[in-house]
Amino acid sequence: MKRPWILFHPSSKSGLASGICWLTVFVFSALSAPGLSVAANNKKIPAEQIEFFEKEIRPVLVKRCHACHGAKKQEASLRLDTHAWMMKGSDSGAAVVPGDPLKSRIIQVIQYHDDDSQMPPEKKMPDNEIAALTRWVKMGTPWPFSEKDAKLAPTNGAYDYETLAESHWSFQPVTKPQLPEVKDSQRVSSPVDPFVIKRLEEKGLSLSPAVDRRKLIRRATVDLIGLPPTYQEVEAFVNDQSPDAYEKLIDRLLASPHYGERWGRHWLDVARYADTKGYVFTSERRYPYSYTYRDYVIRAFNEDLPFDQFIREQLAADQLDRKGDDRSLAALGFLTVGRRYRGNIHDITDDRIDLVSRGLLGLTASCARCHDHKFDPVPTKDYYGLYSVFISSYEPEEKDLPLIGKPKSEKAYKEYQTERAKRQKNVDDYIHGEAEKFRATARLTVGDVLQAVAEKQKLAAGDLKPEYEGKEAPHRRYVDLWRSYLARNAKSQRAVLSPWNQFAALKVKPEEITARAAEIVQNLSQQEAETQADKRVNRLIVHALKNNPPENIYDVCRAYGTAFKEVEQAWLKELAEAEKAKKTRPEKLEDPAAEELRQILYDTDCPAASKDEVAASMFNRAQRNKIRQLEKQLETLDVTSPGAPPRAMVMLDKDKPVTSHVHLRGNPGRRGDQAPRQFFRILAGEDRKPFEKGSGRLELADAIASKENPLTARVFVNRVWLHHFGDGLVKTPSDFGVRSDPPSHPELLDYLASRFMEEGWSVKSLHKIIMLSATYQQGTQESQQARLIDSDNRLLWKRSPTRLDFEAMRDSLLAVSGQLSEESEGRGFLIDQMPTEPKRTVYSFVDRNNLPNVFRTFDFANVESSTAQRPYTTVPQQALFAMNSPLLIEQSRFLVKDLDLEKVAKDQDVEAAITKLYQRVLLRNPAAEELELGKQFLAHHHDQIETPIRMTGWEKYAQVLCTSNEFMFVD
Repeated sequence: MKRPWILFHPSSKSGLASGICWLTVFVFSALSAPGLSVAANNKKIPAEQIEFFEKEIRPVLVKRCHACHGAKKQEASLRLDTHAWMMKGSDSGAAVVPGDPLKSRIIQVIQYHDDDSQMPPEKKMPDNEIAALTRWVKMGTPWPFSEKDAKLAPTNGAYDYETLAESHWSFQPVTKPQLPEVKDSQRVSSPVDPFVIKRLEEKGLSLSPAVDRRKLIRRATVDLIGLPPTYQEVEAFVNDQSPDAYEKLIDRLLASPHYGERWGRHWLDVARYADTKGYVFTSERRYPYSYTYRDYVIRAFNEDLPFDQFIREQLAADQLDRKGDDRSLAALGFLTVGRRYRGNIHDITDDRIDLVSRGLLGLTASCARCHDHKFDPVPTKDYYGLYSVFISSYEPEEKDLPLIGKPKSEKAYKEYQTERAKRQKNVDDYIHGEAEKFRATARLTVGDVLQAVAEKQKLAAGDLKPEYEGKEAPHRRYVDLWRSYLARNAKSQRAVLSPWNQFAALKVKPEEITARAAEIVQNLSQQEAETQADKRVNRLIVHALKNNPPENIYDVCRAYGTAFKEVEQAWLKELAEAEKAKKTRPEKLEDPAAEELRQILYDTDCPAASKDEVAASMFNRAQRNKIRQLEKQLETLDVTSPGAPPRAMVMLDKDKPVTSHVHLRGNPGRRGDQAPRQFFRILAGEDRKPFEKGSGRLELADAIASKENPLTARVFVNRVWLHHFGDGLVKTPSDFGVRSDPPSHPELLDYLASRFMEEGWSVKSLHKIIMLSATYQQGTQESQQARLIDSDNRLLWKRSPTRLDFEAMRDSLLAVSGQLSEESEGRGFLIDQMPTEPKRTVYSFVDRNNLPNVFRTFDFANVESSTAQRPYTTVPQQALFAMNSPLLIEQSRFLVKDLDLEKVAKDQDVEAAITKLYQRVLLRNPAAEELELGKQFLAHHHDQIETPIRMTGWEKYAQVLCTSNEFMFVD
């Protein structure tokens, strides 16, 4: 594979002399166009396209198309249940042109143009489904299916688990193979090497010569801490002839606090870390405490937290013995910092299942949300088993999240507390005020809610409808509260509710209702003078019914409403008169019958006297929006105040765990079999038992972190290998399923996985095993023979150069300019704000709503879902960034100023200043030819002076070195 140069033309010589070409040279890479049709029958489909098809396309085709264009029915001879039939088209021609949505008939008809056919005929598809189908056609219609896959797919709803466990490499137990014997034993310096050399020798190849020590220290330093070494560190290492010099270098780098910043960022890609929630309507879109998860991850890597414990804490830290240190609660951000999907709990839970299955196990389990996985042994019942686990947990409100530390400033903390109390009071006062209005109105409109109850219980004869006094029908929850109240108090409030119950119990024809109602009123009149509790009837209720003889149940409701309303008005009048006369507030009404009704209206058990929080649940949209506006001010304070203490974004178990049902075709409204909380059968075995402890999150974590689990250690070891070599031993880091390619070195992967677990799941020990190997330390020399045999370098016959990712590039610029801050932790800073914040890039604010352009330009992780491996692109914007970016210009100026190059050139000479610049940026002395080029460049620019929009010659020269291949790539 040729080296992908991004900024300058490649040079065959060392140094910059023969290929520097300054800032005007950019080599565009040729991108091959995708094939016309990407079906699994004719070529391998990328894992992300498979996932896209299974989650976004197949469900749409099943839901919208198969009824008329499936196996049983093919209108217009068009069939859309397989790729082959779809490509055959219909009676009128091709249905789809892969790669060209505009020419694809299937895309045209779903647009619902007035002058064309419209499909599906019932109604237009939602915009998101149209967009997904359009994107799929543009991809080339990837449709994952083949004869090989058919053998592994479930038959009649059943997987052959035993065969899969025995036949597929990733489901087999991890073993520790013996180190193979090799001819070139002198090159062996780590247990890694025999496995690599053995494969090379089988092909007649060998490792490349070792890289020189100057490049080795830069490679190791950038790999482990994401920063370049200093010139002094390079010289010390080059001149250290002790046999353990390299091992001591690795130990020093692993002990650096910068190690966690580098490798924590790698894990944050897997965890789809971001500081915002996605689109969330009117709520505060920023997470106030997401940074606590990022800081936890960095700390965990620095402390070499055993990876199995790392898993347990990220899934169930709330259920572990924390020994008085609650900082580990922040680990639960692994589950909670994802996208919020407009509050859709099903999508939020699917995101968590996808994260856990792909991120920790290398299984694409979320493909089983709508149907049994087409390839891997993950039935929908297993998917909804995990769904039951996560749906059995809840997230506390942000104000109730546990504290895990103190703010840095006590003064700022006190100011925060004062301001938060003030804003909280605004929320509480508004809710209380509106609740008071609700209660006042409720006491005057009892007749309305009783009519709504009668309607809901279908007590009215014929087609009669309620006639409300208020503008709108009572809130549904308020109606339900009254239904419950009436049933609950039928005996205790007999004197008031007996007439209601008698009318509600009437089961007569419409033409008989008037006569029967009159009989009930007459009987009630006879009971008016009764004094016994079991016979007495409230006098005011009887008078209301007598004054307006009811002809239907709604008349009865209105009579009750009149009685309650007159009592409430009388009470309000007495209160007003007492206040006006400055008398003591009356305690009750003098009329016992009126007081009996008033007691009901003001009883805390009565819905008309609902507490503030109950009343708030029945507020209208305008009221709810006002509350959200006030609450957002609280959330914004939590996000922005330097005095807001750090809190952990935890999940906690519900009091009663939930056993969900399978959602047929992913539809929560269509319930299938129950799905008990349990682990995947392919990993837990046929005799697996449901989780018993609460939600089951801790038991799930134990199952994932078990040494008996064949996937967990393999998946993580492969991720570590990927970041050291650019490619994993398995090319699909988050997909170890049956469609994944086998490892390039299966015995090596198993050896490292078993050794990883034996050594206490120590990530730092894993680094040492890999980095001490001759395989890691070999050079980047090309070999025509090796290239012909292994063009992709899967056998590892050389070390492939790698381009600095954006974080390492920016941090390296800050380091060489002398600006890099040692400050760590805390809220993220805005990456595109100038002057730039000198903290490491890992501490920047990651906005999933609007990812900064510089992140997109330099292939930042996809924060919408777990990222297995960042894309690698070569685009013009990268070169334009190097030439015109305010960051490059700013840091070039700081670099010149920090080295005081103009003074060095004046006091000594230009060559001394150039040498000093080379030592700082490229960690070496310039060659004679480079010195001459530098002097020529500076002489050409000597008349240019610094202005706000122009750079001096020294600043331009510094920028050139900082954007050279030698700086931007690691050999």
